[in-house]
Amino acid sequence: MRMAAQRRLLILPLTAAALLAATVAWQAGHPSPAAADITSTTTVSAGPNTISQPAAAGNPSDYGSQLERCYTAPNFPLTGANPILSEPMTTAFTSNAPLSVSATFNGSQWYGSWQFVFTNRSSTSFSVDCAVIVFRAPSGSDTHSYSNAQQYGHPQQDYVEVPRGDGTSFYIVRLGFHDVPLAQRIVYAGKTFTYQFGGVPSTAITLNQMRDSIRFTADLDLSGNTALVKKYGTSRLSN
Repeated sequence: MRMAAQRRLLILPLTAAALLAATVAWQAGHPSPAAADITSTTTVSAGPNTISQPAAAGNPSDYGSQLERCYTAPNFPLTGANPILSEPMTTAFTSNAPLSVSATFNGSQWYGSWQFVFTNRSSTSFSVDCAVIVFRAPSGSDTHSYSNAQQYGHPQQDYVEVPRGDGTSFYIVRLGFHDVPLAQRIVYAGKTFTYQFGGVPSTAITLNQMRDSIRFTADLDLSGNTALVKKYGTSRLSN
């Protein structure tokens, strides 16, 4: 009886160990969905310390006025390779306006959203209407959008994705507002605005590399940055 009891006591821990091993093996073959992963970069700065920009004249919905210069746009299809493919890649954030930027990813290994959070680091407010943002990110991204810490209205985009063939693409975006006053096209001193897009993460590019690929060009002469969108062949996205 004592021998039998001892054998039972020995079998119990062996059975528990076997169950644990079987459970670990099953989990290895059936991984559970990854939990949401939130990662952020540090903030980097670029551009002059001050900015000078004329105020656009005109009224909302006055489509012939300076204020509505980017309310709509034709598409600019290219006949050959996009010129951005032959340009040196941007490896440090650049801007013609006094900005800092950080990048954040929120999602899983299957899908998530990226945010570029820009801060006006000057003491002067300026318009982001007709500004062009160029950056590199995983190919095939979607749901591109703009938001501002202050009230904003009716932003649209002229947009093109240019695949590099390495799992990443260049994205060229021009912001275009319509039917709202100048105050809703502004980034105020010390305040933020955000450019956000979704997609499937890729090991082809890191979050820091995405942040450092950004080129921001504010419209400082009321030309609408039209030369840039013509150069890169953007198309107008719907509202």
